[in-house]
Amino acid sequence: MQVSADTIEWAAMALAGLAAVGAVGLIGAALVQIARAVHLRAGARTNWVLAVVCAPLFGAIAWFAIGNRLDTE
Repeated sequence: MQVSADTIEWAAMALAGLAAVGAVGLIGAALVQIARAVHLRAGARTNWVLAVVCAPLFGAIAWFAIGNRLDTE
């Protein structure tokens, strides 16, 4: 079975689109959780938002890995 170049290109575009939607969803979820985190002081919240905005994937992954587990009160 031979696959045409158009089919491969379409599949690659679809996969890239899914990855982009997933990344935007991850970043959005991190920002919502940061906004709702009652244990964060205003300065810490600002730092986390800046981390997610300036380094979107790294900041969001860092938030889910360690940020929402920190007790900053």
